[in-house]
Amino acid sequence: MAVQKEMRRLNILVSESMYERLTEMSRRHGETKSDIIRLAVEHEFERRQNVELRRVVSDLAPLYKTDEELSAFTSLDGEDFL
Repeated sequence: MAVQKEMRRLNILVSESMYERLTEMSRRHGETKSDIIRLAVEHEFERRQNVELRRVVSDLAPLYKTDEELSAFTSLDGEDFL
């Protein structure tokens, strides 16, 4: 038996065309509208997290080129420690 996560209700307003597309997608794939929206929101969370991660990496990249303490162990990459 699968453990169900605690859910909270959320009401949203969508355009008529979005509602029609969502209804058709739901029918075609045999999923509820709520399932489709949850998946879309989860994908957007992941996308935004990746955008933020890329921004942070981009901001820190120059430090790794100039700060020897940050790159001191780079020479160990690929060495067998066993």
